[in-house]
Amino acid sequence: MKGKFLAVVFLLFGWQYTALASATTTQPSLSELEQTVNRLYSKIRSLESAQADTDTEVSKLQEAIKSNGLAVVLFAFFCAWWAKTTGRSVLGWFLLGLIFHVLTAIALLIKTEHRE
Repeated sequence: MKGKFLAVVFLLFGWQYTALASATTTQPSLSELEQTVNRLYSKIRSLESAQADTDTEVSKLQEAIKSNGLAVVLFAFFCAWWAKTTGRSVLGWFLLGLIFHVLTAIALLIKTEHRE
């Protein structure tokens, strides 16, 4: 009984092993490998191009921040000065001027209009 069971087990595992071995030993042809390499080169070129575009956009953004950063900080100081002269929170208006500089300018104009 044990011998028959072992024979069946060996046949099943042996058959599965030969099926796996024959499936893994199939080698791709040279033309398939060349096509795969060409596709990979194409993907690399497109990724390099996208990375170069991203670098360009980042450098443009850095230049915009450098050119506009001083104006925003000066506007925030103006908001703080205005708040000090009108008895409002200096730090609060400075932070508002830094973060919401355009909206803060509108608020300053509205508050100044209502005051007169």
